[in-house]
Amino acid sequence: YYIPSTAINAFATGQRHDPAIAITYGLLRQLDIREITGVLAHEMSHIHNNDFRFQSIVNLIGRLTRFFSFLGQILLFINLPLILMGEPVISWYAVLLLIIAPALSTLMMLSISRTREFDADLEASRLTGDPDGLANALQKLDHINGGMMRPIQKAVPKWLSTHPEMKERIRRLRALAPKYELKINWPGTYWV
Repeated sequence: YYIPSTAINAFATGQRHDPAIAITYGLLRQLDIREITGVLAHEMSHIHNNDFRFQSIVNLIGRLTRFFSFLGQILLFINLPLILMGEPVISWYAVLLLIIAPALSTLMMLSISRTREFDADLEASRLTGDPDGLANALQKLDHINGGMMRPIQKAVPKWLSTHPEMKERIRRLRALAPKYELKINWPGTYWV
Protein backbone atom coordinates (compact mmCIF):
# COMPACT_ATOMS: atom_id res chain seq x y z
CA TYR A 1 0.00 0.00 0.00
CA TYR A 2 1.08 3.55 -0.70
CA ILE A 3 0.54 6.23 1.94
CA PRO A 4 0.75 9.81 0.62
CA SER A 5 2.57 11.15 3.68
CA THR A 6 5.91 12.89 4.01
CA ALA A 7 6.70 10.74 7.04
CA ILE A 8 9.51 8.30 6.32
CA ASN A 9 8.02 4.95 7.23
CA ALA A 10 7.23 1.43 6.11
CA PHE A 11 5.38 -1.25 8.02
CA ALA A 12 3.81 -4.65 7.59
CA THR A 13 0.71 -6.12 9.12
CA GLY A 14 -1.46 -9.19 8.82
CA GLN A 15 -0.70 -12.90 8.69
CA ARG A 16 0.95 -15.02 6.01
CA HIS A 17 -2.39 -15.70 4.33
CA ASP A 18 -3.48 -12.03 4.35
CA PRO A 19 -0.44 -9.73 4.58
CA ALA A 20 -0.10 -6.04 3.82
CA ILE A 21 2.93 -3.78 3.52
CA ALA A 22 2.60 -0.02 3.47
CA ILE A 23 5.21 2.54 2.46
CA THR A 24 5.01 6.29 2.57
CA TYR A 25 5.79 8.89 -0.06
CA GLY A 26 8.50 10.21 2.26
CA LEU A 27 10.26 6.84 2.22
CA LEU A 28 10.09 6.61 -1.57
CA ARG A 29 11.42 10.15 -1.84
CA GLN A 30 14.37 9.71 0.55
CA LEU A 31 15.69 6.24 -0.33
CA ASP A 32 17.07 4.80 -3.55
CA ILE A 33 15.76 1.58 -5.09
CA ARG A 34 18.40 -0.61 -3.43
CA GLU A 35 17.55 0.79 0.01
CA ILE A 36 13.80 0.49 -0.61
CA THR A 37 14.31 -3.14 -1.60
CA GLY A 38 16.10 -3.77 1.70
CA VAL A 39 13.31 -2.10 3.68
CA LEU A 40 10.60 -4.06 1.82
CA ALA A 41 12.53 -7.30 2.33
CA HIS A 42 12.69 -6.50 6.05
CA GLU A 43 8.90 -6.01 6.16
CA MET A 44 8.34 -9.17 4.12
CA SER A 45 10.51 -11.01 6.62
CA HIS A 46 8.21 -9.96 9.46
CA ILE A 47 5.33 -11.56 7.55
CA HIS A 48 7.31 -14.66 6.57
CA ASN A 49 8.48 -15.23 10.16
CA ASN A 50 4.89 -14.88 11.48
CA ASP A 51 6.06 -12.07 13.76
CA PHE A 52 2.57 -10.62 14.11
CA ARG A 53 1.07 -13.91 15.25
CA PHE A 54 4.01 -14.43 17.60
CA GLN A 55 3.61 -10.90 18.95
CA SER A 56 -0.11 -11.53 19.50
CA ILE A 57 0.70 -14.60 21.59
CA VAL A 58 3.30 -12.67 23.60
CA ASN A 59 0.79 -9.85 24.17
CA LEU A 60 -1.82 -12.38 25.33
CA ILE A 61 0.66 -13.85 27.81
CA GLY A 62 1.41 -10.32 29.05
CA ARG A 63 -2.28 -9.55 29.51
CA LEU A 64 -2.86 -12.82 31.35
CA THR A 65 0.11 -12.09 33.60
CA ARG A 66 -1.29 -8.65 34.44
CA PHE A 67 -4.77 -10.10 35.03
CA PHE A 68 -3.56 -12.84 37.38
CA SER A 69 -1.32 -10.38 39.19
CA PHE A 70 -4.25 -8.00 39.66
CA LEU A 71 -6.46 -10.88 40.83
CA GLY A 72 -3.79 -11.96 43.32
CA GLN A 73 -3.45 -8.43 44.64
CA ILE A 74 -7.23 -8.19 45.13
CA LEU A 75 -7.23 -11.50 47.03
CA LEU A 76 -4.33 -10.24 49.12
CA PHE A 77 -6.23 -7.03 49.92
CA ILE A 78 -9.40 -8.98 50.82
CA ASN A 79 -7.40 -11.19 53.19
CA LEU A 80 -5.48 -8.25 54.68
CA PRO A 81 -7.49 -8.23 57.95
CA LEU A 82 -6.73 -11.93 58.49
CA ILE A 83 -3.07 -11.35 57.66
CA LEU A 84 -2.87 -8.49 60.18
CA MET A 85 -4.43 -10.70 62.88
CA GLY A 86 -1.79 -13.32 62.14
CA GLU A 87 -4.24 -16.00 61.00
CA PRO A 88 -2.93 -17.14 57.61
CA VAL A 89 0.71 -17.63 56.82
CA ILE A 90 1.64 -15.78 53.66
CA SER A 91 4.68 -16.07 51.44
CA TRP A 92 6.16 -12.62 50.99
CA TYR A 93 8.03 -13.91 47.93
CA ALA A 94 4.64 -14.63 46.33
CA VAL A 95 3.47 -11.10 47.20
CA LEU A 96 6.62 -9.65 45.65
CA LEU A 97 6.07 -11.77 42.54
CA LEU A 98 2.48 -10.50 42.29
CA ILE A 99 3.75 -6.95 42.34
CA ILE A 100 6.65 -7.26 39.88
CA ALA A 101 5.21 -9.88 37.48
CA PRO A 102 3.57 -7.29 35.15
CA ALA A 103 6.83 -5.33 34.88
CA LEU A 104 8.81 -8.50 34.14
CA SER A 105 6.23 -9.48 31.52
CA THR A 106 6.56 -6.08 29.83
CA LEU A 107 10.36 -6.33 29.78
CA MET A 108 10.05 -9.78 28.21
CA MET A 109 7.73 -8.42 25.51
CA LEU A 110 10.14 -5.58 24.69
CA SER A 111 13.08 -7.97 24.52
CA ILE A 112 11.23 -10.30 22.15
CA SER A 113 10.28 -7.35 19.95
CA ARG A 114 13.95 -6.29 19.65
CA THR A 115 14.98 -9.86 18.84
CA ARG A 116 12.34 -10.11 16.09
CA GLU A 117 13.78 -6.95 14.50
CA PHE A 118 17.24 -8.52 14.34
CA ASP A 119 15.71 -11.68 12.88
CA ALA A 120 13.87 -9.66 10.22
CA ASP A 121 17.14 -7.91 9.30
CA LEU A 122 18.88 -11.26 8.91
CA GLU A 123 16.03 -12.71 6.84
CA ALA A 124 15.97 -9.60 4.62
CA SER A 125 19.71 -10.05 4.01
CA ARG A 126 19.14 -13.64 2.98
CA LEU A 127 16.26 -12.67 0.73
CA THR A 128 18.07 -9.93 -1.17
CA GLY A 129 21.65 -11.09 -0.74
CA ASP A 130 22.37 -7.43 0.03
CA PRO A 131 22.70 -6.59 3.74
CA ASP A 132 24.34 -3.30 2.75
CA GLY A 133 21.13 -2.16 1.03
CA LEU A 134 19.17 -2.38 4.29
CA ALA A 135 22.13 -1.05 6.29
CA ASN A 136 22.33 2.00 3.99
CA ALA A 137 18.59 2.57 4.40
CA LEU A 138 18.81 2.35 8.18
CA GLN A 139 21.81 4.66 8.23
CA LYS A 140 20.00 7.19 6.07
CA LEU A 141 16.84 6.97 8.20
CA ASP A 142 18.89 7.36 11.37
CA HIS A 143 20.57 10.44 9.91
CA ILE A 144 17.27 11.98 8.73
CA ASN A 145 15.36 11.21 11.93
CA GLY A 146 18.35 11.59 14.21
CA GLY A 147 18.05 15.31 14.73
CA MET A 148 14.64 15.24 16.37
CA MET A 149 14.64 11.71 17.80
CA ARG A 150 18.14 11.46 19.29
CA PRO A 151 17.34 13.28 22.59
CA ILE A 152 14.34 10.99 23.14
CA GLN A 153 16.37 7.88 22.27
CA LYS A 154 19.12 8.86 24.70
CA ALA A 155 16.58 9.47 27.47
CA VAL A 156 15.02 6.01 27.14
CA PRO A 157 17.15 3.05 28.30
CA LYS A 158 17.87 0.42 25.62
CA TRP A 159 15.97 -2.27 27.51
CA LEU A 160 12.77 -0.18 27.37
CA SER A 161 12.80 0.16 23.60
CA THR A 162 10.79 -1.93 21.12
CA HIS A 163 13.54 -1.68 18.50
CA PRO A 164 17.26 -2.29 18.90
CA GLU A 165 19.62 0.63 18.54
CA MET A 166 20.03 1.63 14.92
CA LYS A 167 23.83 1.59 15.21
CA GLU A 168 23.76 -2.01 16.40
CA ARG A 169 21.47 -3.09 13.57
CA ILE A 170 23.70 -1.36 11.01
CA ARG A 171 26.83 -2.91 12.54
CA ARG A 172 25.34 -6.40 12.36
CA LEU A 173 24.21 -5.92 8.76
CA ARG A 174 27.63 -4.61 7.69
CA ALA A 175 29.26 -7.66 9.33
CA LEU A 176 27.01 -9.90 7.21
CA ALA A 177 27.90 -8.21 3.90
CA PRO A 178 31.03 -10.24 3.07
CA LYS A 179 29.07 -13.49 3.55
CA TYR A 180 26.49 -12.71 0.87
CA GLU A 181 26.64 -12.56 -2.87
CA LEU A 182 24.60 -9.72 -4.32
CA LYS A 183 21.58 -11.22 -6.11
CA ILE A 184 20.56 -8.04 -7.94
CA ASN A 185 22.73 -5.86 -10.15
CA TRP A 186 21.62 -2.39 -9.14
CA PRO A 187 21.71 0.47 -11.66
CA GLY A 188 22.41 3.89 -10.24
CA THR A 189 18.75 4.96 -10.37
CA TYR A 190 16.96 6.82 -7.63
CA TRP A 191 13.29 7.52 -6.95
CA VAL A 192 12.23 11.08 -7.62
